[in-house]
Amino acid sequence: MRNQEIIEIQGRMFQVKRKFPLERLNLNKHNDWVSLLKQYYYVDSLFKAQGQLWLCNEIKTIEYEEIPS
Repeated sequence: MRNQEIIEIQGRMFQVKRKFPLERLNLNKHNDWVSLLKQYYYVDSLFKAQGQLWLCNEIKTIEYEEIPS
């Protein structure tokens, strides 16, 4: 498995799958570009930051109770 970058945004953790420079993308071409990119790259979140479009998957947290042995 490739070494994937993990980022934290507003207390939530995300695994970065890909980054694209914004100047290489024409995001105004389609009305539904967000949904299309999410489907194509199998991600659930997109962010614009640092001149790039970040394609990420949220790392879900679970609540659990430890069972004593």
